[in-house]
Amino acid sequence: MWLVWLIIGLILIKTYNKITNGKCYSDNVMSGKVVIVTGGNSGIGYQTALELARRGAKVILGCRDEERGQKAAQSIIKKTNNRSVRYMHLDLSSFTSVRKFVEEFTKSEAKLDILINNAGASGVHRDKTDDGLIRDMQVNHFGPFLLTLLLVPLLKKSAPSRIIIVTSTLHRFGSISDLNSPHSYMRTYCDSKLCNILFSNELARRLEDTGVVVNSLHPGHVNTSFYKATILEKLRTMVLYSFFKNPIEGSQTTLYLAISDDMDQTTGGYFVDCKEGYMGMKARNEDLAAKLWDISEQLVGLRPEERINSL
Repeated sequence: MWLVWLIIGLILIKTYNKITNGKCYSDNVMSGKVVIVTGGNSGIGYQTALELARRGAKVILGCRDEERGQKAAQSIIKKTNNRSVRYMHLDLSSFTSVRKFVEEFTKSEAKLDILINNAGASGVHRDKTDDGLIRDMQVNHFGPFLLTLLLVPLLKKSAPSRIIIVTSTLHRFGSISDLNSPHSYMRTYCDSKLCNILFSNELARRLEDTGVVVNSLHPGHVNTSFYKATILEKLRTMVLYSFFKNPIEGSQTTLYLAISDDMDQTTGGYFVDCKEGYMGMKARNEDLAAKLWDISEQLVGLRPEERINSL
């Protein structure tokens, strides 16, 4: 009987995804725009980078794995004939790597139009990094927090500019208590996704009237693990690919936030399927967002001159 209910559930998910799936219809070109896509070597990040490059943007893939990053960059160049695509090493589980990335990027680029915080870990690491933080939490929140704040001066200089943070509807089940404790994989993931939205909302408030807009999004139910090695994973992936969104569909809301003229003045929003979505109650709590900001500044070792004060 459980198999019947599983099949029914998958069919309902497939139907829901097809009915609600948003699409970015903007035909804007991106020539002259400089974009960073973290985790741009695979899945949603790769499809996002590919479309932006196809529209003429200069795209930097911030990825941890050099071989996969270089391969993705060459693939995008080949498919788009846009040679302004390159890989830069970025390991979000290392604050040293984040700082080195920003230093190298600001030396090589005079501006930054769009920062897309796409990279993330989906509940696989409860060990601690060299910085003393739970790895998944650092990859999903603390690393992007530091990366973004270090790039804010350049984003302000380049305004109008955009910051886009990929999160999840599972933020509704998250908490910001005990962020550096080894909870279950799912608890850590949900916590990190709540952090994403709280950070996005608080950053939008702190950057109000600077010309930098900040928004977060849920890409939908997307299966991006097509290249898992084991037979079991491949079978699982074949099933999920039949019912969940594919990476192209999953990239549409990110592209909408990056490309659409509708987003020129919109900041502090949460989007699902290319339209404003429902933000959980905790995510709307400004006191909670301010508390998380203070915790994050402390844990990433933010320097006084790097801070962005609240208005």
